[in-house]
Formats: sequence, structure tokens, C-alpha cells
Amino acid sequence: MKNVIKVFIMLLLVLPLIMNDSGISATENQIVLVTQKHQESPAGKFLDMVYTEAFKRLGMMFVYKQYPAKRASFMSDSGKADGELSRIHSYNEVHPNVIRVGEPHWTSGFIAVAADPSVQLDGWESLKKTDYRVNYRRGIKGCEVNLPKVVRPERLEKLDKVSRGYKKLLAARADIFIGSEMDMVSVLKSDEFGNSDLRIAGVMERFTGHAFLHKKHRELVPKLSDVLKEMKKGGLFEKYRNTAKLMTYFKD
Repeated sequence: MKNVIKVFIMLLLVLPLIMNDSGISATENQIVLVTQKHQESPAGKFLDMVYTEAFKRLGMMFVYKQYPAKRASFMSDSGKADGELSRIHSYNEVHPNVIRVGEPHWTSGFIAVAADPSVQLDGWESLKKTDYRVNYRRGIKGCEVNLPKVVRPERLEKLDKVSRGYKKLLAARADIFIGSEMDMVSVLKSDEFGNSDLRIAGVMERFTGHAFLHKKHRELVPKLSDVLKEMKKGGLFEKYRNTAKLMTYFKD
């Protein structure tokens, strides 16, 4: 009997943790959004502030949960989470169980950085018929999909860090480094590279970032979009960007 009681007590202690990890809301007024972005990164801090305030205005408590990208997709697709915190505009084309919130929280994209001032790019196609040595950040899907279409394999190399790519540019061991705008700009403006000859040589692709809610929250989607518009007009987005030290190239 004692063992049965112990097991029962253990279940009572563990059950809330299981429910919390699975993204199940504790109350109707709580909403859990998942993302691969680290909560303490500039982007994560910005998103946390934006959606904490937005859901507060809607009478709800926002919960930020970080997971690897594939796990985050599973959580939102299955409804174990209430949605995704930040994905590109077209995300729901391949994830039909979630609905895009119309108002974006930022404009972003892929940019190219070079040390040679003669390098000028405009879109992925501008790399065709060039002989540039192109490096890009490993794991960035937009680069992994588009660059092999326009750059010969022997002229293409993936790297683990933006800083390594910039060092190769400055050492003339590569001509272009391409990656996600926010990662690229933050490193470009750092103390290490802020006074270097590196510069933005072109925009490869532009897109907007949106929250996506599971279809069970269909009625909430337009309300959240309206609140984000109000916050943006009131200057809160710019305030939160400054507080989070989120450095961007694109502007709303």
C-alpha cells in the first residue's frame, strides 16, 4: 500500500512538468509558443517582449518555449503547443495546421558581405556566371537550397561561424559570405569587425517574420494581428529593438 501511495505522489509531482513540456496550457488564458531562437539572444529578447505585451493586451499570459526547429514544428503541428513564435511568411504552406498572423514582427532576409567594394549583388540569380568564392553559414536553409543552384560546388563552402567567414574575407581567402541578416549584422557591427573593410554587398532575398497559431486558435489570429499593428504604431517595436540590442539591416 505504501508503494502505491509513493507512486501516486510521484505522479502528482511529475504530471505538471510533463504537461508543461508538452506545451499544454495550464489555463484558458495561457498561450505557449515555441521557437528555435534562444530566449536570451537579441532576437529572442525582442520577441519575448513583443508577444508578452501583445497577449497581455488580449488578456492572456504568453509562455516562451525553446526547442530545436524540427521539434518546434512537431509541437505546433500536433497542437501540443499553441503555435510558433517566429517563422517566415510562407511557413504554413508546408505546415497547414498553423495559421499565419498577418502583421509581421520584423522584415528580414539573407544578405551578402564582402571586403571588395566592387562586389555588387542583387538576389540569388546575380551569382550566376560569376566566379566568386562563396562561403555561407551552415544550417541556414535558404542558403543551402539556393546557393548550389547558382554557384559551382568547388566555389562553395559552408562554415560554422559568421566570424570565421568574415576573417576569411579579410584574409582574401573568400570573396563573399552569405547568411541570415540578423546574425550577419550583429557580428558585422561588433568590436571585432566594426572598423574593418567589410560591407554589405547586396540582398539575396527579403522576407517577413510572423507568429503562427495552431488552427484551434483561428479566432485569435486577427485579434493578435491588430494588437501588433497598434504596438508598432505606438513605437513599442523600436523601443523593444533598442532594449534587446537587436541590430538589423532591414527596417519595417
